[in-house]
Amino acid sequence: MGVPEHVLLRQAHSAYERGRLRAALPTVAVVAPMVALSVVVCGRAVVSLSVGMLLALVLGGALWRGQALGGGARAGLAAGAGALLLPMATCFHLCAGGVCLMAPSACIAAGVLGGAAVALLARRREAGPSAASAAYLGAAVAVALLAGSLGCVIAGLGGVLGMGAGMAVAVAPIVWWPSRAA
Repeated sequence: MGVPEHVLLRQAHSAYERGRLRAALPTVAVVAPMVALSVVVCGRAVVSLSVGMLLALVLGGALWRGQALGGGARAGLAAGAGALLLPMATCFHLCAGGVCLMAPSACIAAGVLGGAAVALLARRREAGPSAASAAYLGAAVAVALLAGSLGCVIAGLGGVLGMGAGMAVAVAPIVWWPSRAA
């Protein structure tokens, strides 16, 4: 007697989902060195580890789901890398006596640059507003904000909020413009 068809379908579906998860893991693994860098440079281990875990979950979920979410998550990771590194690089060169007055400004600039990158990638991907472009943009912004937060934690909560505000200013035109054109 053979295996029932519904059992075979369930096994095939499980294998498919495990394969999608396995395919997402190499990209999610990039979060570990980002968190390690944040812990070492920023000196805020609990915050860096917490944000890193959230980033890994959001990134992994979006990549596992794929489609527009997966594409947006990859774009957000690339855009967030700049927001991660710019405040750290600024503080290495422009700080004295443990005080880095340039970090908040670097976080705002990193947010604007990361948001502009997300906006350009989203605009290039889709010509008009749709559910897929909203999912892409949402995943890209979420991942970029979390990745950038790992670097802007060096400036504290103000740096993270400044980076988020800078990113919002840069992404706002892509959200606002299509709705006004329609």
